Amino acid sequence: MAKTNDRWIWSRGKMLDGHRFDDDSNKIYTMPAELYHQAFDNGNPASISEVVVKFLAHHYQYEAPRIAELERYYLGDNDIHYWRNNKKFLNRADNRVASGFPKFITNMRVGYMMGKPIKMQWSDDSATKPPVVDAVEEFNRLNDETYHEKVMKTNLSVTGRAYELLYTDQPTENEDGSLNTAQVKLKAIDPLTAFVVYDTSIEQRPLFGVRYYLVDYDDAGTQGYYVDVYDADTIYHYYAGENPTNADMQLLGEDNTGFGVEPMTEFINNEDRTGDWETKLDEIDAYDKAMSEMANSEEDFANAKFVINGDIDADMEAVVGHDGKPILDDDGNPIMLPKIDAKDPYLFLKPSIIPDANGNTIVPSSAEYLTKQINEAGWKLYVERLAADIHKDTNTPDTSDQNFGGNNSGVAMAYKLFGQDQEMSMQKSLFSRGIMRRLRMLTSYWYANGEPGIKEDDANNFVITYTPNLPNNDTEIVQDLVQLANTGLFSDQTLRAFGAVVTGVSADAEEQRIKEEQKTAEGQGQFDGGPLQGVNPVDLAAAKQKAQQNLQQAGEKPMSPTDFILNAQRGGKNAK
Repeated sequence: MAKTNDRWIWSRGKMLDGHRFDDDSNKIYTMPAELYHQAFDNGNPASISEVVVKFLAHHYQYEAPRIAELERYYLGDNDIHYWRNNKKFLNRADNRVASGFPKFITNMRVGYMMGKPIKMQWSDDSATKPPVVDAVEEFNRLNDETYHEKVMKTNLSVTGRAYELLYTDQPTENEDGSLNTAQVKLKAIDPLTAFVVYDTSIEQRPLFGVRYYLVDYDDAGTQGYYVDVYDADTIYHYYAGENPTNADMQLLGEDNTGFGVEPMTEFINNEDRTGDWETKLDEIDAYDKAMSEMANSEEDFANAKFVINGDIDADMEAVVGHDGKPILDDDGNPIMLPKIDAKDPYLFLKPSIIPDANGNTIVPSSAEYLTKQINEAGWKLYVERLAADIHKDTNTPDTSDQNFGGNNSGVAMAYKLFGQDQEMSMQKSLFSRGIMRRLRMLTSYWYANGEPGIKEDDANNFVITYTPNLPNNDTEIVQDLVQLANTGLFSDQTLRAFGAVVTGVSADAEEQRIKEEQKTAEGQGQFDGGPLQGVNPVDLAAAKQKAQQNLQQAGEKPMSPTDFILNAQRGGKNAK
């Protein structure tokens, strides 16, 4: 996720005394389609900017602070860092310990869902793959699609939404002067600085997308906000100055999107558009505060006041003021105190004898630190309970749990991950919607540009498949594979697909390898077939040439393998 230069957004957090976020901080932006067309169809930059600024001002004021706070937590900048108290004025320890729960939960979710690449498989069972399959695979390779999906899932887990932008590169020119189709590129956009506006229909069709960003060029103060507006056909580039809500934005230029639809796609984490741990921010704050107070108590104990009762058996010295002169008592005598060096390993104490009217009062000597008692057992139970609730309510397994180990059976592990799997099933469906929109935009673009063999509706034949990234017990998998094979109820293709978890080789690739090995074995079964294993090809060619010369000199022809074996049998000899 990209960082913002607006420190006022990032530093708003504090330990709460009211609502954490504004009621409008997670709003879906919509507008009537007819009003959109009135503003955008004529291409008037003034009317377009007038509409855009209304949504931009709301996003900057209400939605950006929420997203920035969630991103802060993911980066370890929790609200405990902004806790307001008077500890420093009381000369007490004031540690601010931020926990790593947000990053841990997000990384677990991203690794579990995206640790193994998403498969975009062609659903048609035809023997040959259509050109669109190769085009999609090449697109994914050039854009590092595997990493891109992890970035998108991270944004979803943290902020509840993610934005993806498709754009085209400059077309390349051939030697004859013709132009190749411009290459499509893929980019994840920071949710802090992007949003999409939809129409008010039941389908909520996207009308236009907005991306705004701050350019801080140098130390001389050259900075300003730039705003890019994406509709179905055109990209409008504006300059807004120092305030992104500036109603008088300046149009810098226009570009063609090339897709015929708004190219910015919004992914959502769930129907509420909330992050994976957003609902547990209160518990995370409580955990941070408990850990910080324990650190404060330990530090206060190390700096505790040392209390001495009785008299110190040491030399006396006069107390001097800031001017270096002794301080006198009411009788004009210097005030004397025991001469104590803090580096001394011990002190000599003796009881104090205080004369009074009834004789003498003896005060026993003692020395101790003035500290408060800490209920460590209760504190430990409290933080453990908070941590357990965070794990439970976010459906995130606690890998530090002694019952969460590699010696558990597959069924036991499945129950531990049951809650996460249920939540992930919805997230996979929502994520697949975004991928399918991406594929439809790609196939439509390629079809419109006349790419050979690609049909406009090819995207509908793709199936999106996710493989959970879990530690595997290869021994159990192989045993299950053998049992399935022994039943005779499953095809070789199914068994290869099952074994791909262990080998890392897909069923199709495994089948191709087997065919190649069989073909090689058949060739090596003949004397004139492929090269013999362990034999230098140069030496083998020389030997064949020598044998051919000997046979020609003897007036014989080369003997086939079958004739050789029959001849040996007739002669009563064993072929070797």
